[in-house]
Amino acid sequence: MQDEPPPPPAEVPAGWEGILEPGEAILWQGQPAPGLRLVDFLDRRAPFGLVFAGFAVFWMANAAAMSGNAPGPMAWAFPLFGLPFLLIGLNLSIGRPLRDALRRRTTFYTLSDRAAYIATRGAGARKLDRYPLDASFRPTLEDGDPGSIWFAVAEGEARRGWRGTGAARRYSSVTVGRSRIGFEAITDARGVYARMLAALRAQAGMT
Repeated sequence: MQDEPPPPPAEVPAGWEGILEPGEAILWQGQPAPGLRLVDFLDRRAPFGLVFAGFAVFWMANAAAMSGNAPGPMAWAFPLFGLPFLLIGLNLSIGRPLRDALRRRTTFYTLSDRAAYIATRGAGARKLDRYPLDASFRPTLEDGDPGSIWFAVAEGEARRGWRGTGAARRYSSVTVGRSRIGFEAITDARGVYARMLAALRAQAGMT
């Protein structure tokens, strides 16, 4: 029996020239669900930010009432001292959800039979991260509509300082602000997860 001819090489989509490996095929592409989500506001900093902003508004209103008869620009300049505190409070309460929504609008996901890709587009800059489907790739499904698939962790900022008490006190560093990386807030997350697991099994069978 004659050997079957090898399958034709996968067609490389426009814009992916030089990025995909020879024979690598795209299985799925998508974006995060747009808009604001309630879960984005469920952050321990949000209540503090609302209280901070509310206190700043209260202070500015009282300062305006007290300086209403002040001469010249003092009538409006004095209440503006509370403006930085108002902006800090708004940033803590609604700033992060707004930034996350904007980030999702400029994020694009691609799953191939060999890797997961996350492309982001910023102000005049583009970034493409590749996560190979190798033995270290451990995806986790967060089911829902939309759902998420997490498969990596971004290390946060390393901060150094004195920790502990007494004889156990040491000057050391700790990493803070770790965040999960993956296909966030996508439709049919379960279906994409199934394709990802099938691609992982195929890759494991080839090694």
